[in-house]
Amino acid sequence: MRTLVLIGTIAMFISCNNNVLFDDYKTFSNQEWNTDSLVTFNYTVSDTACENIIKIKLRHTVDYEFQNLFLFVKAEQVDTIELVLANKEGLWLGTGIGDIREFEFEYKSTQVFANKGERSIVLEQAMRYGSTEKIQVLNNISAIGLSIEKQDE
Repeated sequence: MRTLVLIGTIAMFISCNNNVLFDDYKTFSNQEWNTDSLVTFNYTVSDTACENIIKIKLRHTVDYEFQNLFLFVKAEQVDTIELVLANKEGLWLGTGIGDIREFEFEYKSTQVFANKGERSIVLEQAMRYGSTEKIQVLNNISAIGLSIEKQDE
């Protein structure tokens, strides 16, 4: 009986520890993200019991000219999110050394997937400036990424 309890405890610990389920970056040539360039991340859900953290990651240079980045996120629903990349004094909030900063945004903190199977998240830059409908080319963006991690209980 004690062995069965020990095996059950170990299985529960292994199934819901902070494992990275998915982690990928898409890079932009010449550090330019065109408004027509949709970034798609395809991943597989194999666990429907644990809560997951979904993070959007951004790599940009210190020459990025805005304090923030607006994104359209298309998954089960369409969201518009804002990544605040610098404080009011202009200091970058991401980490890094040299000219590149890496910023992480927690998109979903308690995502439980209802069904196993293939899924995708599509990211689109949604920056506007003044009366401009869209900023056609967003400069000084190196890469954008997506990470999905099992959350510790």
